Amino acid sequence: MEDNKNNPQEENEMSMMDALDSYSVKRLNEGDILKGKVIKVTRDEVFVNINHFSDGVVSREELTDDHDADLTSLFSAGDDIDVIVLKADDGEGNVKLSKIKATAMLSRDSLAEAFEKGTPLKVRVKEVVKGGLRMSYMGIEGFMPASMASDRYIEDLKSLEGKELDVKVAEYEEDGRRLIFSRKAFLAENNIKLKEKLLLTLKEGDTMEGTVESIVPYGAFIDLGGVTGLAHVSDLSYKRVNNPSEVVSVGEKVIVHILKIDRKKDRISLSLKDKAEDPWKTNLTVKRGDIVPGTVSKLIDSGAFVAIGGGLEGFVHVSEISSSHVSSPKEALKEGQEVKVMVLDVNPDKQRVSLSIKDAEGKGEAGYYEDDNLTLGDMFKGLLDKFKED
Repeated sequence: MEDNKNNPQEENEMSMMDALDSYSVKRLNEGDILKGKVIKVTRDEVFVNINHFSDGVVSREELTDDHDADLTSLFSAGDDIDVIVLKADDGEGNVKLSKIKATAMLSRDSLAEAFEKGTPLKVRVKEVVKGGLRMSYMGIEGFMPASMASDRYIEDLKSLEGKELDVKVAEYEEDGRRLIFSRKAFLAENNIKLKEKLLLTLKEGDTMEGTVESIVPYGAFIDLGGVTGLAHVSDLSYKRVNNPSEVVSVGEKVIVHILKIDRKKDRISLSLKDKAEDPWKTNLTVKRGDIVPGTVSKLIDSGAFVAIGGGLEGFVHVSEISSSHVSSPKEALKEGQEVKVMVLDVNPDKQRVSLSIKDAEGKGEAGYYEDDNLTLGDMFKGLLDKFKED
């Protein structure tokens, strides 16, 4: 009877041929980019099946530029991975590979496109170096000058180390000799979009929260979440403010009221004055003829401003400072000096109070007072009586 069973030797040969067919017999060369599959992850290495007789090995420094990263959290068995051949034989029968360099080779096209089209990229900050930051984009290193790290001053650039930032490619040469990133350019474009959107929703009279962005002698610039408005020094408080820093500080959260929006010039006028605390509505108790205490708050060439309490302030013209001639308010007064003033006029519509120091002198105290009914006869009565006696 004929034996129909396959020859064991032939079966072994067939199995070996199948195994050989499943692997690439092409010679590997340095610089070859391959598709691989992760088969094992250790603390410092990842082993990759590259469809070759030998497995590939990727060391930590060729996997990520984050030296403290946990490789087991970044890679798992079965993950697909792009790698480039560094050495066809590392001396231990393995192929030495790099994921970072493979990613860099494959990412050059996206860099060129981002540079040409102005599309943003996410780039990791590696470290602070002289003049700026060393950056890494998919294995390709670039530089970001300190002046391009933000649209505002950053006191400590180290606060950005390890962070992933949205940036634009400011300069790019394909040979890799020059790659400059700019976060400032990204923020500028993003702020324009936010500004356009926010300007459509803001209305005069709105009350909202803002952040003091910067302080200048004439007021404070306040960020409203993408749009910056100006609160003039006169709109920071109902009280007289000589320097905006007396009222606000950079970074402070404040409640502001929108006074005016000029969409053509992209200008927004703001006020920190709380309408509920308006002294012209809540503390307007003075009237013409009242004599009240006050404090000289500011001296100017034409007169003096005097705070009379309750957030109200009046003006004393230089001619109303003294019954004697005064050429300059500084001759008779100094800021912070306490004085008595008479209210000459109150104008709520213009929010003005006119005051006089000279008319308040002696009032309410023992001394000489004018009498509208006093006649010349009364004044010289005693003298006439004396002449009659003589």
